[in-house]
Amino acid sequence: MHTINIFERVRRVVTKKNILVSGVFVLALAGAISLGHATKQSTSAASSRDCSVNSVDYKPNNGGCGAQTPAELIADIRQNDPGDLQATYSHFGLTADKYDRFANEAVQGVAKADGTVWVNGQKVMENMWSIGRTKFWYSQDYQIGGTKFYKSNHTQVLQGKDHDVMVLFDENGTAEVAVLNACGNAGNGDKIPTSAACKQLNMTPVQGKKNTYSFTTDVEVKGNAQIQKVVYTFSDGTVVEKTNGNEAVEHTFAKSGTAKVEIHVKLPNGKIKVIKGDNCVKQITVKIPAYACEMLVATVLNDKKTQFRFTVKTRQENATLKDVDFTADGTTTNGVVTKDAQGNIYKDYTFAEDGKTHKVVAKVNFDLEGEVASKTCEATVTSTQAPVCEVPGKEMFPPNAPECAWCPVPGKEKLPKDSPDCKEAPVELPKTGMGNVIGLFAGTSLAGAAAHRVVTSRRRRS
Repeated sequence: MHTINIFERVRRVVTKKNILVSGVFVLALAGAISLGHATKQSTSAASSRDCSVNSVDYKPNNGGCGAQTPAELIADIRQNDPGDLQATYSHFGLTADKYDRFANEAVQGVAKADGTVWVNGQKVMENMWSIGRTKFWYSQDYQIGGTKFYKSNHTQVLQGKDHDVMVLFDENGTAEVAVLNACGNAGNGDKIPTSAACKQLNMTPVQGKKNTYSFTTDVEVKGNAQIQKVVYTFSDGTVVEKTNGNEAVEHTFAKSGTAKVEIHVKLPNGKIKVIKGDNCVKQITVKIPAYACEMLVATVLNDKKTQFRFTVKTRQENATLKDVDFTADGTTTNGVVTKDAQGNIYKDYTFAEDGKTHKVVAKVNFDLEGEVASKTCEATVTSTQAPVCEVPGKEMFPPNAPECAWCPVPGKEKLPKDSPDCKEAPVELPKTGMGNVIGLFAGTSLAGAAAHRVVTSRRRRS
Protein backbone atom coordinates (compact mmCIF):
# COMPACT_ATOMS: atom_id res chain seq x y z
CA MET A 1 0.00 0.00 0.00
CA HIS A 2 2.94 2.30 0.38
CA THR A 3 3.52 1.94 -3.34
CA ILE A 4 0.13 3.51 -3.95
CA ASN A 5 1.26 6.63 -2.11
CA ILE A 6 4.40 6.83 -4.12
CA PHE A 7 2.70 6.54 -7.44
CA GLU A 8 0.09 9.05 -6.35
CA ARG A 9 2.90 11.53 -5.77
CA VAL A 10 4.23 10.76 -9.20
CA ARG A 11 0.79 11.34 -10.69
CA ARG A 12 0.62 14.85 -9.22
CA VAL A 13 3.81 15.88 -11.09
CA VAL A 14 3.37 13.95 -14.30
CA THR A 15 2.26 15.77 -17.45
CA LYS A 16 1.98 14.63 -21.04
CA LYS A 17 5.18 16.51 -21.88
CA ASN A 18 7.46 14.85 -19.32
CA ILE A 19 6.49 11.19 -19.44
CA LEU A 20 10.10 10.15 -20.03
CA VAL A 21 11.34 12.14 -17.03
CA SER A 22 8.56 10.73 -14.91
CA GLY A 23 9.51 7.23 -15.84
CA VAL A 24 13.02 7.79 -14.59
CA PHE A 25 11.60 9.24 -11.38
CA VAL A 26 9.40 6.21 -10.93
CA LEU A 27 12.36 3.90 -11.18
CA ALA A 28 14.17 5.90 -8.55
CA LEU A 29 11.19 5.75 -6.20
CA ALA A 30 10.84 2.06 -6.78
CA GLY A 31 14.39 1.70 -5.57
CA ALA A 32 13.46 3.56 -2.49
CA ILE A 33 10.59 1.18 -1.85
CA SER A 34 13.01 -1.71 -1.76
CA LEU A 35 14.83 0.08 1.04
CA GLY A 36 11.83 0.97 3.18
CA HIS A 37 8.25 2.27 3.47
CA ALA A 38 7.06 5.60 2.13
CA THR A 39 6.16 8.33 4.67
CA LYS A 40 2.79 7.98 6.54
CA GLN A 41 1.11 9.68 9.57
CA SER A 42 3.59 8.43 12.08
CA THR A 43 5.51 11.45 13.34
CA SER A 44 4.98 12.54 16.93
CA ALA A 45 6.53 16.00 17.04
CA ALA A 46 4.23 18.96 16.41
CA SER A 47 6.96 20.59 14.32
CA SER A 48 7.09 17.60 11.93
CA ARG A 49 5.00 17.66 8.82
CA ASP A 50 3.55 14.79 6.84
CA CYS A 51 3.49 15.65 3.17
CA SER A 52 2.33 12.28 1.95
CA VAL A 53 -0.59 12.13 -0.46
CA ASN A 54 -2.72 11.02 2.48
CA SER A 55 -2.55 14.47 4.12
CA VAL A 56 -5.72 16.56 4.00
CA ASP A 57 -3.81 19.84 4.40
CA TYR A 58 -1.39 19.20 1.53
CA LYS A 59 0.79 22.14 0.43
CA PRO A 60 4.35 20.97 -0.27
CA ASN A 61 5.03 24.00 -2.44
CA ASN A 62 3.68 26.50 0.10
CA GLY A 63 5.54 25.97 3.34
CA GLY A 64 5.02 22.28 3.87
CA CYS A 65 2.00 20.24 4.97
CA GLY A 66 -0.22 20.14 8.03
CA ALA A 67 0.00 22.97 10.57
CA GLN A 68 2.27 23.70 13.49
CA THR A 69 -0.29 26.00 15.12
CA PRO A 70 -4.07 26.46 15.08
CA ALA A 71 -3.60 29.86 13.44
CA GLU A 72 -1.63 28.28 10.59
CA LEU A 73 -4.35 25.72 9.99
CA ILE A 74 -7.02 28.42 9.84
CA ALA A 75 -4.89 30.39 7.36
CA ASP A 76 -4.72 27.29 5.15
CA ILE A 77 -8.46 26.74 5.41
CA ARG A 78 -9.20 30.33 4.48
CA GLN A 79 -6.91 29.98 1.46
CA ASN A 80 -8.77 26.76 0.63
CA ASP A 81 -5.97 25.10 -1.36
CA PRO A 82 -6.81 22.44 -2.28
CA GLY A 83 -10.35 23.62 -2.87
CA ASP A 84 -12.06 21.12 -0.58
CA LEU A 85 -10.54 22.27 2.71
CA GLN A 86 -13.41 24.47 3.89
CA ALA A 87 -16.07 21.86 3.20
CA THR A 88 -13.96 19.12 4.76
CA TYR A 89 -13.30 20.88 8.06
CA SER A 90 -16.86 22.16 8.19
CA HIS A 91 -17.97 18.53 8.08
CA PHE A 92 -16.04 17.95 11.30
CA GLY A 93 -17.54 20.99 13.02
CA LEU A 94 -14.90 23.58 12.15
CA THR A 95 -17.29 25.93 10.36
CA ALA A 96 -16.44 29.44 9.19
CA ASP A 97 -17.95 31.03 12.31
CA LYS A 98 -15.43 29.09 14.44
CA TYR A 99 -12.27 29.99 12.53
CA ASP A 100 -11.24 32.80 14.84
CA ARG A 101 -12.09 30.84 17.94
CA PHE A 102 -10.05 27.86 16.73
CA ALA A 103 -7.10 30.07 15.84
CA ASN A 104 -7.12 31.70 19.30
CA GLU A 105 -8.45 29.02 21.61
CA ALA A 106 -7.58 25.57 20.25
CA VAL A 107 -5.26 23.76 22.66
CA GLN A 108 -2.36 21.49 21.85
CA GLY A 109 -2.82 17.90 22.95
CA VAL A 110 -1.60 14.40 22.22
CA ALA A 111 -3.38 11.58 20.35
CA LYS A 112 -2.14 8.42 22.02
CA ALA A 113 -1.47 5.14 20.25
CA ASP A 114 -4.40 3.62 22.12
CA GLY A 115 -6.81 6.06 20.46
CA THR A 116 -7.19 8.38 23.44
CA VAL A 117 -6.67 12.13 23.18
CA TRP A 118 -5.18 14.00 26.13
CA VAL A 119 -5.08 17.72 26.86
CA ASN A 120 -3.47 19.22 29.97
CA GLY A 121 -3.32 15.81 31.60
CA GLN A 122 -7.00 15.04 31.02
CA LYS A 123 -8.46 12.49 28.66
CA VAL A 124 -10.87 14.31 26.37
CA MET A 125 -11.59 11.66 23.70
CA GLU A 126 -11.45 7.89 23.20
CA ASN A 127 -11.38 5.66 20.08
CA MET A 128 -10.19 8.46 17.84
CA TRP A 129 -10.42 7.96 14.09
CA SER A 130 -9.51 10.23 11.21
CA ILE A 131 -9.75 10.59 7.44
CA GLY A 132 -7.11 10.74 4.73
CA ARG A 133 -6.91 11.18 1.00
CA THR A 134 -5.43 7.73 0.22
CA LYS A 135 -7.24 4.42 0.27
CA PHE A 136 -5.53 1.66 2.18
CA TRP A 137 -6.58 -1.89 2.59
CA TYR A 138 -7.84 -1.14 6.07
CA SER A 139 -9.63 2.15 5.27
CA GLN A 140 -13.29 2.78 4.47
CA ASP A 141 -14.74 5.13 1.90
CA TYR A 142 -15.90 8.41 3.42
CA GLN A 143 -17.60 10.97 1.21
CA ILE A 144 -17.57 14.69 2.06
CA GLY A 145 -19.28 16.85 -0.54
CA GLY A 146 -17.66 16.08 -3.88
CA THR A 147 -14.48 14.62 -2.38
CA LYS A 148 -13.94 11.00 -1.46
CA PHE A 149 -11.88 10.46 1.64
CA TYR A 150 -10.98 7.33 3.55
CA LYS A 151 -11.69 6.68 7.19
CA SER A 152 -9.28 4.72 9.42
CA ASN A 153 -9.43 3.87 13.11
CA HIS A 154 -6.80 4.85 15.65
CA THR A 155 -4.78 1.65 15.38
CA GLN A 156 -4.34 2.16 11.67
CA VAL A 157 -4.01 5.94 11.71
CA LEU A 158 -1.60 6.37 14.60
CA GLN A 159 0.53 3.33 13.80
CA GLY A 160 1.33 2.69 17.46
CA LYS A 161 2.79 6.14 18.11
CA ASP A 162 1.70 9.37 19.79
CA HIS A 163 0.79 12.29 17.56
CA ASP A 164 0.30 15.95 18.28
CA VAL A 165 -3.27 17.12 17.88
CA MET A 166 -5.06 20.47 18.07
CA VAL A 167 -8.33 20.41 20.02
CA LEU A 168 -11.07 23.03 20.22
CA PHE A 169 -13.45 22.80 23.17
CA ASP A 170 -17.01 24.01 23.53
CA GLU A 171 -18.03 26.35 26.35
CA ASN A 172 -18.55 23.43 28.75
CA GLY A 173 -15.15 21.85 28.16
CA THR A 174 -16.15 19.02 25.83
CA ALA A 175 -13.88 18.41 22.83
CA GLU A 176 -15.47 19.94 19.76
CA VAL A 177 -12.91 19.65 16.92
CA ALA A 178 -9.66 17.60 16.72
CA VAL A 179 -7.07 17.95 13.95
CA LEU A 180 -3.68 16.18 13.69
CA ASN A 181 -0.86 18.71 13.37
CA ALA A 182 1.41 16.82 11.02
CA CYS A 183 -1.08 16.26 8.22
CA GLY A 184 -4.08 18.39 9.03
CA ASN A 185 -6.29 15.33 9.01
CA ALA A 186 -9.47 15.93 10.99
CA GLY A 187 -10.62 13.30 13.42
CA ASN A 188 -13.43 12.31 15.71
CA GLY A 189 -14.18 9.77 18.40
CA ASP A 190 -15.97 9.21 21.66
CA LYS A 191 -15.76 12.61 23.31
CA ILE A 192 -15.74 12.85 27.11
CA PRO A 193 -18.86 14.87 27.97
CA THR A 194 -17.83 17.67 30.30
CA SER A 195 -20.07 20.08 32.17
CA ALA A 196 -20.73 21.67 35.52
CA ALA A 197 -23.90 23.05 37.05
CA CYS A 198 -25.11 24.62 40.26
CA LYS A 199 -28.09 22.42 41.01
CA GLN A 200 -29.24 24.07 44.23
CA LEU A 201 -28.21 26.63 46.82
CA ASN A 202 -29.28 25.17 50.16
CA MET A 203 -30.23 27.43 53.07
CA THR A 204 -30.87 26.18 56.63
CA PRO A 205 -31.72 28.39 59.66
CA VAL A 206 -29.16 28.16 62.45
CA GLN A 207 -30.86 27.30 65.72
CA GLY A 208 -30.40 29.85 68.48
CA LYS A 209 -29.13 32.56 66.15
CA LYS A 210 -31.56 35.13 64.87
CA ASN A 211 -31.57 35.75 61.11
CA THR A 212 -28.60 33.41 60.69
CA TYR A 213 -28.46 30.73 58.00
CA SER A 214 -26.08 27.99 56.92
CA PHE A 215 -25.48 27.64 53.17
CA THR A 216 -24.22 24.72 51.09
CA THR A 217 -24.37 24.10 47.34
CA ASP A 218 -25.29 21.06 45.29
CA VAL A 219 -22.82 21.03 42.39
CA GLU A 220 -23.03 18.62 39.46
CA VAL A 221 -19.69 18.05 37.73
CA LYS A 222 -19.20 15.77 34.71
CA GLY A 223 -16.22 14.75 32.67
CA ASN A 224 -13.14 16.91 32.97
CA ALA A 225 -14.63 19.88 34.80
CA GLN A 226 -12.78 20.51 38.06
CA ILE A 227 -14.15 22.74 40.80
CA GLN A 228 -11.63 25.43 41.56
CA LYS A 229 -13.66 27.28 44.18
CA VAL A 230 -17.18 28.00 45.35
CA VAL A 231 -17.84 31.69 46.00
CA TYR A 232 -20.73 32.90 48.17
CA THR A 233 -21.71 36.55 47.84
CA PHE A 234 -24.18 38.22 50.21
CA SER A 235 -26.10 41.43 49.62
CA ASP A 236 -24.29 43.21 52.44
CA GLY A 237 -21.02 42.83 50.51
CA THR A 238 -19.66 39.81 52.37
CA VAL A 239 -17.82 37.30 50.14
CA VAL A 240 -16.80 33.83 51.32
CA GLU A 241 -14.79 31.28 49.29
CA LYS A 242 -14.82 27.51 49.78
CA THR A 243 -13.11 24.69 47.89
CA ASN A 244 -16.32 22.71 47.38
CA GLY A 245 -20.07 23.02 47.77
CA ASN A 246 -20.26 20.77 50.83
CA GLU A 247 -18.36 23.21 53.03
CA ALA A 248 -20.98 25.15 54.96
CA VAL A 249 -20.99 28.93 55.10
CA GLU A 250 -22.80 30.68 57.97
CA HIS A 251 -24.10 34.21 57.56
CA THR A 252 -26.22 36.57 59.67
CA PHE A 253 -28.46 39.09 57.94
CA ALA A 254 -29.00 42.52 59.48
CA LYS A 255 -31.74 43.25 56.96
CA SER A 256 -33.54 41.54 54.11
CA GLY A 257 -31.29 40.67 51.21
CA THR A 258 -29.94 37.96 48.93
CA ALA A 259 -27.38 35.18 48.94
CA LYS A 260 -25.90 33.81 45.74
CA VAL A 261 -23.22 31.33 44.86
CA GLU A 262 -20.91 31.02 41.87
CA ILE A 263 -19.01 27.85 40.96
CA HIS A 264 -15.60 28.46 39.39
CA VAL A 265 -14.75 25.44 37.22
CA LYS A 266 -11.47 24.73 35.44
CA LEU A 267 -11.86 23.16 31.99
CA PRO A 268 -9.34 21.05 30.01
CA ASN A 269 -8.44 24.01 27.82
CA GLY A 270 -7.22 25.86 30.92
CA LYS A 271 -10.14 28.26 31.05
CA ILE A 272 -12.08 29.02 34.20
CA LYS A 273 -15.83 28.99 33.72
CA VAL A 274 -18.13 30.63 36.27
CA ILE A 275 -21.35 28.70 36.81
CA LYS A 276 -24.33 30.60 38.16
CA GLY A 277 -28.07 30.78 37.69
CA ASP A 278 -31.45 31.43 39.25
CA ASN A 279 -31.29 28.23 41.28
CA CYS A 280 -28.08 29.51 42.85
CA VAL A 281 -29.73 32.60 44.37
CA LYS A 282 -31.79 32.85 47.55
CA GLN A 283 -33.92 35.77 48.67
CA ILE A 284 -33.92 36.18 52.44
CA THR A 285 -36.63 38.15 54.20
CA VAL A 286 -35.41 39.31 57.57
CA LYS A 287 -37.78 40.62 60.20
CA ILE A 288 -35.69 43.00 62.25
CA PRO A 289 -37.60 44.03 65.41
CA ALA A 290 -38.05 47.74 66.01
CA TYR A 291 -39.55 48.99 69.25
CA ALA A 292 -39.67 52.14 71.35
CA CYS A 293 -41.44 53.87 74.22
CA GLU A 294 -42.15 57.12 72.46
CA MET A 295 -43.68 58.98 75.38
CA LEU A 296 -45.46 58.71 78.74
CA VAL A 297 -48.49 60.97 78.75
CA ALA A 298 -49.87 62.27 82.09
CA THR A 299 -53.55 63.24 82.15
CA VAL A 300 -55.25 65.00 85.15
CA LEU A 301 -58.33 63.13 86.37
CA ASN A 302 -59.75 65.50 89.06
CA ASP A 303 -60.17 69.19 89.84
CA LYS A 304 -57.81 69.09 92.75
CA LYS A 305 -55.09 67.84 90.37
CA THR A 306 -54.10 65.02 92.61
CA GLN A 307 -55.27 62.10 90.45
CA PHE A 308 -53.40 61.35 87.21
CA ARG A 309 -53.45 58.69 84.46
CA PHE A 310 -50.09 57.77 82.95
CA THR A 311 -50.50 56.33 79.45
CA VAL A 312 -47.64 54.72 77.52
CA LYS A 313 -47.31 55.49 73.81
CA THR A 314 -45.25 52.82 72.04
CA ARG A 315 -44.08 51.88 68.57
CA GLN A 316 -43.19 48.35 67.58
CA GLU A 317 -42.50 46.42 64.38
CA ASN A 318 -41.84 42.69 64.33
CA ALA A 319 -42.18 42.88 68.10
CA THR A 320 -45.11 42.50 70.53
CA LEU A 321 -45.98 44.80 73.42
CA LYS A 322 -45.83 42.57 76.50
CA ASP A 323 -46.43 44.71 79.64
CA VAL A 324 -45.18 47.77 81.52
CA ASP A 325 -43.45 48.19 84.87
CA PHE A 326 -44.46 51.52 86.46
CA THR A 327 -42.37 53.21 89.14
CA ALA A 328 -43.76 56.25 91.00
CA ASP A 329 -41.76 57.97 93.70
CA GLY A 330 -39.56 54.88 94.10
CA THR A 331 -42.38 52.34 94.29
CA THR A 332 -42.66 49.86 91.38
CA THR A 333 -45.67 47.97 90.09
CA ASN A 334 -44.61 45.21 87.66
CA GLY A 335 -46.46 43.62 84.76
CA VAL A 336 -49.21 46.19 84.15
CA VAL A 337 -51.32 45.22 81.14
CA THR A 338 -54.41 47.44 81.57
CA LYS A 339 -55.20 49.07 78.22
CA ASP A 340 -57.37 51.92 77.08
CA ALA A 341 -59.65 51.92 74.03
CA GLN A 342 -56.66 52.59 71.76
CA GLY A 343 -54.71 49.64 73.13
CA ASN A 344 -52.28 51.73 75.17
CA ILE A 345 -51.22 50.44 78.59
CA TYR A 346 -51.84 52.87 81.46
CA LYS A 347 -51.82 53.19 85.23
CA ASP A 348 -53.62 55.70 87.52
CA TYR A 349 -51.95 57.37 90.48
CA THR A 350 -53.31 59.60 93.30
CA PHE A 351 -50.89 61.96 95.02
CA ALA A 352 -51.28 64.00 98.20
CA GLU A 353 -52.20 67.69 98.05
CA ASP A 354 -48.69 68.57 98.90
CA GLY A 355 -47.69 70.68 95.93
CA LYS A 356 -44.72 68.38 95.28
CA THR A 357 -43.35 67.16 91.93
CA HIS A 358 -43.74 63.42 91.35
CA LYS A 359 -41.79 61.39 88.73
CA VAL A 360 -43.25 58.28 87.11
CA VAL A 361 -41.02 55.94 85.02
CA ALA A 362 -42.53 53.40 82.62
CA LYS A 363 -40.35 50.42 81.67
CA VAL A 364 -42.02 48.97 78.58
CA ASN A 365 -41.34 45.29 77.88
CA PHE A 366 -41.50 43.90 74.32
CA ASP A 367 -41.61 40.26 73.24
CA LEU A 368 -39.09 39.53 70.43
CA GLU A 369 -39.97 35.96 69.53
CA GLY A 370 -39.04 34.51 72.88
CA GLU A 371 -36.73 37.26 74.03
CA VAL A 372 -37.75 40.27 76.10
CA ALA A 373 -36.36 43.71 75.41
CA SER A 374 -37.25 46.92 77.24
CA LYS A 375 -37.40 50.64 76.62
CA THR A 376 -38.19 53.35 79.19
CA CYS A 377 -39.79 56.74 79.21
CA GLU A 378 -40.87 59.03 82.04
CA ALA A 379 -43.10 61.94 83.01
CA THR A 380 -43.40 64.33 85.96
CA VAL A 381 -46.44 66.00 87.54
CA THR A 382 -46.96 68.46 90.40
CA SER A 383 -49.91 67.89 92.68
CA THR A 384 -52.02 70.84 93.95
CA GLN A 385 -51.14 72.34 97.33
CA ALA A 386 -54.12 72.00 99.71
CA PRO A 387 -55.16 75.28 101.53
CA VAL A 388 -53.64 75.49 105.05
CA CYS A 389 -53.87 77.83 108.03
CA GLU A 390 -51.52 80.70 107.49
CA VAL A 391 -51.28 81.57 111.17
CA PRO A 392 -47.75 80.68 112.27
CA GLY A 393 -47.69 77.50 114.23
CA LYS A 394 -51.27 76.64 113.17
CA GLU A 395 -50.46 75.23 109.67
CA MET A 396 -51.92 71.88 110.68
CA PHE A 397 -55.40 73.39 110.89
CA PRO A 398 -57.64 74.28 107.96
CA PRO A 399 -58.08 77.97 107.28
CA ASN A 400 -61.57 78.05 108.80
CA ALA A 401 -60.64 76.20 112.00
CA PRO A 402 -61.16 78.14 115.29
CA GLU A 403 -57.54 77.60 116.06
CA CYS A 404 -56.64 79.41 112.82
CA ALA A 405 -57.43 83.01 114.00
CA TRP A 406 -55.46 86.19 114.25
CA CYS A 407 -55.26 88.39 117.31
CA PRO A 408 -58.24 90.90 117.36
CA VAL A 409 -56.41 93.45 119.46
CA PRO A 410 -55.65 96.53 117.46
CA GLY A 411 -52.02 96.67 116.55
CA LYS A 412 -51.54 92.99 117.28
CA GLU A 413 -53.29 91.57 114.22
CA LYS A 414 -50.21 89.55 113.14
CA LEU A 415 -50.23 87.54 116.31
CA PRO A 416 -52.12 84.27 116.77
CA LYS A 417 -55.31 84.66 118.70
CA ASP A 418 -54.11 82.43 121.51
CA SER A 419 -50.78 84.17 121.75
CA PRO A 420 -49.95 85.41 125.24
CA ASP A 421 -49.30 88.81 123.74
CA CYS A 422 -52.79 88.99 122.29
CA LYS A 423 -54.42 90.98 125.24
CA GLU A 424 -55.97 94.45 125.59
CA ALA A 425 -54.09 97.02 127.73
CA PRO A 426 -55.56 97.27 131.45
CA VAL A 427 -57.60 100.42 132.56
CA GLU A 428 -55.68 102.63 135.15
CA LEU A 429 -57.69 102.95 138.51
CA PRO A 430 -57.50 105.98 141.02
CA LYS A 431 -54.93 105.80 143.73
CA THR A 432 -56.43 104.20 146.95
CA GLY A 433 -54.43 105.83 149.89
CA MET A 434 -56.30 107.18 153.08
CA GLY A 435 -55.91 110.84 152.14
CA ASN A 436 -57.12 110.08 148.69
CA VAL A 437 -60.10 108.27 150.11
CA ILE A 438 -61.05 111.16 152.49
CA GLY A 439 -60.58 113.68 149.78
CA LEU A 440 -62.66 111.63 147.43
CA PHE A 441 -65.38 111.24 150.04
CA ALA A 442 -65.39 114.99 150.80
CA GLY A 443 -65.51 115.89 147.19
CA THR A 444 -68.31 113.52 146.58
CA SER A 445 -70.29 114.93 149.54
CA LEU A 446 -69.85 118.53 148.41
CA ALA A 447 -70.95 117.59 144.90
CA GLY A 448 -74.03 115.92 146.31
CA ALA A 449 -74.90 118.90 148.53
CA ALA A 450 -74.57 121.31 145.60
CA ALA A 451 -76.81 119.16 143.49
CA HIS A 452 -79.43 119.00 146.30
CA ARG A 453 -79.42 122.82 146.65
CA VAL A 454 -80.03 123.34 142.99
CA VAL A 455 -82.93 120.96 142.91
CA THR A 456 -84.58 122.50 145.98
CA SER A 457 -84.24 126.03 144.63
CA ARG A 458 -86.06 125.10 141.46
CA ARG A 459 -88.97 123.58 143.40
CA ARG A 460 -89.55 126.79 145.45
CA ARG A 461 -89.71 129.00 142.42
CA SER A 462 -92.31 126.92 140.99
